[in-house]
Amino acid sequence: MGTLDRQSWEMDPSIKSIAITYNPTTVGDQATPIVIAKAGKKIQVYSWGISLSINGSNCYMKDSTGIQKTELFLRTTGGNAPNYYPRSAYPGIMLFETAVGASLQLNCTTAGATNSVQVVYSYV
Repeated sequence: MGTLDRQSWEMDPSIKSIAITYNPTTVGDQATPIVIAKAGKKIQVYSWGISLSINGSNCYMKDSTGIQKTELFLRTTGGNAPNYYPRSAYPGIMLFETAVGASLQLNCTTAGATNSVQVVYSYV
């Protein structure tokens, strides 16, 4: 992957984004992946954010081969505001990538209230 400057980053059609909301009722991988797998491709993640509602579940992102890709995000157990965990890299630098042919999953260590995930990514 070549180096991207800010202008090409914003205009590159291979860069995608997704926002998905989960209401986890099960412990472990959620049924709907954050980003679906494509045969023969890796998912490179450039930025992400996750919001855990009050008394929501603890969770982390992993690929479908079982490799944990982020730290464990801890839920809010009191107060009146959700926890928000953002991460982003400089244009052209990725935070992590999945294995070839693997999806990006949300794994919840507890069932609980709503979690929202936003990811900027590409298939390579």
